[in-house]
Amino acid sequence: MTASRFLFTVFPTTEMQALQWWLVDGGALKAKGCDVDPMLAAGLKRSSDEGGMSDSDQNEDGQAEEDGLTTIALMPSVHGVVRWHERIDDLTDQQQLAAARLAARQHSLDRENIHIAAVLDGSGQAVTAVAGRDVMASGLLKLNALGIDPDVIVPAGWLIAPPEDTLVEADFGFEKLLRGSQVIAPDEPDLRALVIGDSAVTVLSAEAVDGILASVAVDGAASLSLNLRRGDFAKKVRRAITDRQKRILGWLAAALVVITLLIPVIHLAKYHSAASAADAAGLAAAKPIVGEVDSAEEANRLLSEQLIQKNRGYVAFPVPASALFSALQQAPGVSIEKIGYRRDGTVSAGLSAVRAEDINTALIAVQKAGFVITATPRTDATGATKADITVRAP
Repeated sequence: MTASRFLFTVFPTTEMQALQWWLVDGGALKAKGCDVDPMLAAGLKRSSDEGGMSDSDQNEDGQAEEDGLTTIALMPSVHGVVRWHERIDDLTDQQQLAAARLAARQHSLDRENIHIAAVLDGSGQAVTAVAGRDVMASGLLKLNALGIDPDVIVPAGWLIAPPEDTLVEADFGFEKLLRGSQVIAPDEPDLRALVIGDSAVTVLSAEAVDGILASVAVDGAASLSLNLRRGDFAKKVRRAITDRQKRILGWLAAALVVITLLIPVIHLAKYHSAASAADAAGLAAAKPIVGEVDSAEEANRLLSEQLIQKNRGYVAFPVPASALFSALQQAPGVSIEKIGYRRDGTVSAGLSAVRAEDINTALIAVQKAGFVITATPRTDATGATKADITVRAP
């Protein structure tokens, strides 16, 4: 335990109007009482105080959250039954605890409505505390209404560490109980003879009980180990963000926005640089043919004019051949067997397909591209459809 202050209060199990409470600060009992509002009586802040509280003084549920304060609810032994279980050889610690939970459930009269906490004591023996789920839920609601969200819920008798072979009687105000080395039971007349028998009983004074609560600041880890605030009833973890963390998150968000905007800008700059390099390479290649020009567009225009003057424009082989191969891409079932070229700009080719419709698809695509075609269909010895075609510019 790193906290220096502890507020102990009874875990409410009935519609009681007042709760026992103790305030321990620095290992010494500072105040105690029995009041309807333990937080107010102990002089601690809560969300309902006048003037409200700052965000740092409240947790996610609006409960009071004082710096260095641990709140501990003491479960009466009548509602939090504690049992010791025989140790089973050859089992790991986790297996010992699992077996103890199973045994505690088997001993319960209402197996579907119980909440179990299990821990190993100093000797390595498994100990369980069993409370009703309805008792847990109702008590937590009552404490929350008082501005208390307990960090620990522990059977009151677990805080007492009796000597060996000695029974101790302790009065916490809300309950008088008996504590032995392996016994925690309410001190009721009908049970006293059964629990005590002929054993001697040491009665703790009120000051001794107060001292036990004050000693939690020293050995809290051991005395609070049998904590019922776990599983479905575990306390919600507070997630607080400091001002420094908020500033860091803000800068990270801003950096993310800037990076997101820079990515397309960098890509655009790279594309622009690549295009400029390609234009420069094109101008360098065209310079020996068309001379000095200012742009790639002007070089392309001058090259086209020279091709037309030399009758090598549309009659050049790449133009009709390119149209034919583009058309074949639209008809995957058509293959080209041969191709030829005449000086007048006519491309001749032999096409093959399983169906005549596939060849027709390719021919229609060539016509739509603006070229003049001729086609002579035929069938070979295997039954495949063939066509001898010509393609030329208009």
